[in-house]
Amino acid sequence: MNACTDARPLIMSYLDGELSEAQAAPLRKHLLECQPCRAGAQDQKNLKRWFQPGEPVAVPRDFAARVARRAFQGDRGESFVPAALPSPSEGKRQLRLVHALTALAAGVVICLSVAIRGLALPEGSTAVADDQNAPPPLEQTLEQLDALNARDAAVTPSRKP
Repeated sequence: MNACTDARPLIMSYLDGELSEAQAAPLRKHLLECQPCRAGAQDQKNLKRWFQPGEPVAVPRDFAARVARRAFQGDRGESFVPAALPSPSEGKRQLRLVHALTALAAGVVICLSVAIRGLALPEGSTAVADDQNAPPPLEQTLEQLDALNARDAAVTPSRKP
């Protein structure tokens, strides 16, 4: 096994057990040495788990003969409509109802968004920012802290060891 290009086509056959020992041995050696091919083989193995055979389906004895006879007679088969599905006319009514409700919901969303947008914007042209609750400038805050520290120093006698 010289390259990944030789190994990749053989991986599914290897996983299916279709390779002879003479073919499988070099592939196993390559998979041990090559991480990308090993990852690809693991992916294929994981994918293969999804396709495990299920329980066999019982087919009537003369099923193939009946299908062939009907096909030669020009029968195109019966229209299959499960009982759970609505009739075509009822389905069209339901579809129209869904479209109408969707349009109504879209209209409500648009009206609400316009109303909310109107509430969020100021109404006058003389709008100014409210800075009454703005924090004081840094210099003023530092002066107030210095004053408090000086007052505390005057009240509390300093202790010297």
